[in-house]
Amino acid sequence: MCLTIMNQKPFVYADINCPFCFVLHERLKNLELINEIEWRLVEHAPSANVQELKYIDILNAEFKAVLDKASDIEIHNPKFMVNTSMLNETLNAVSGSYPDKAFEFRDAIYRALWIDNLDISDPVILDSLLVKYGVDEFEFSEQQQAQLLQWQSDWEKGDFGHKVPVLINGAGDSITGLQNESTLLSFFKNEAVQQVDQYSACNLKFNEKVFMLGNSLSSQVVSSYLSHAEYDFYKLESQDTLLSKALKQNCALILVEHQADPDFEFCKQFRAMSQSTIPVIYYSDKLTDETETQGFAIGVSDMLDVSRQKESLLGRLAMHIRTKHQLDIISGYATHDPLTGFYNRREIERVLQRSWQTACRYSTELTIFLIDVDDLKKYNLKYGYAAGDEALMGIANVLSAGRSEDIVGRFSGEEFLMILHNTPEKELLKIANRIQNNILSRKICYNKDDDNDFVTVSIGIATTSADKVHNYTDLLALADTALNETKTLGRNQAIKLRLA
Repeated sequence: MCLTIMNQKPFVYADINCPFCFVLHERLKNLELINEIEWRLVEHAPSANVQELKYIDILNAEFKAVLDKASDIEIHNPKFMVNTSMLNETLNAVSGSYPDKAFEFRDAIYRALWIDNLDISDPVILDSLLVKYGVDEFEFSEQQQAQLLQWQSDWEKGDFGHKVPVLINGAGDSITGLQNESTLLSFFKNEAVQQVDQYSACNLKFNEKVFMLGNSLSSQVVSSYLSHAEYDFYKLESQDTLLSKALKQNCALILVEHQADPDFEFCKQFRAMSQSTIPVIYYSDKLTDETETQGFAIGVSDMLDVSRQKESLLGRLAMHIRTKHQLDIISGYATHDPLTGFYNRREIERVLQRSWQTACRYSTELTIFLIDVDDLKKYNLKYGYAAGDEALMGIANVLSAGRSEDIVGRFSGEEFLMILHNTPEKELLKIANRIQNNILSRKICYNKDDDNDFVTVSIGIATTSADKVHNYTDLLALADTALNETKTLGRNQAIKLRLA
């Protein structure tokens, strides 16, 4: 299909890390428009550490939104982000050296990330793709680098709300976000279309959240610095309010005026009640060595003398935030399964234990699903562990797209544990069947040569009104019993048992 161009060639601002951009790429390909549109690569969050959990959380949320809005497009969540700077340079250089192969290679890069979940910024993986598509003898040029910088500048200065994808048609009109096929056809014919909702585009702008206690002149100075640095800061009225907020919500920093808490009571309580990596920083317009020594002994992360450290204040806070993010990455490795990104067994059991205690306190229903991938071991032996891992990732994507209030962990090699709070018993089998049907509908195959060899799961369900007579381990044991009973019925079964 050839587009009617009025003044310019249509183009799209897009980021490799954006699931909306991948789906748009697929839709334009299906409409045979992709070769008529210039694909301008930008870095959505150039300063982002792609390993930081906050960005992975944003990616997961956007992936869920994509599944809701583009169920017709196959896409798998890689649960990691790649180095777009290096990829953009490579793709642009390939486009300059091999213009006839530019689309084919870009398509391969997108699909390697969003279908095969490969880290395409890994030099070994990227080199193998370059060789496979015969584009490995490209050359970087200053002109191409200047072009990337110009695209980045134009996108950042444009009235696009720092979002991608952005589509510009031949008339110079723009629209942001994911569009359906009919809207795309109309837009690129230069016809008027309606802007989609804000949740159909990626927006990685992320202001760090800061909790603050204090009302003195020093607090006003600190607040002014934070507002100019684009922090989202929240002033709390009391120590109790601050403690409650800090225990329930994650933030980047906690700032406490020493005059408002001269005995460091907040820090004592927070450190005793939480294993959080959040830095707790006290500040004042005048600090003594004795006060600093006392604070550090209790567990204060830093002491700021506002009268002396105005110039370095933001730098010091940024240093603490970087340290927190690094600690979060390390703790993520300790608590999360590296393949699926879910909680690992140790952590999901901790979550279940806390859920049991909460359910006991409020006398509410607590349910767990023990989800087993049918015959995974057999398929691993037949097709290899890589095929088994791919199947697990497909199932993880289905479970990620489920109810937001449910908590999922990888319980063993082929088992997942899902925790459901206060869910009516009559709905449990319906939810389990929906999970099974969604997995079947994805047509996840171990063997690409056998279109009927789809992955299925069996689910053992255990539910109870939590009390102090039993323990969360009793609920686990009952779910295991239910799961074993499903195995006597064949594949893709679900059985529910109640802990009396």
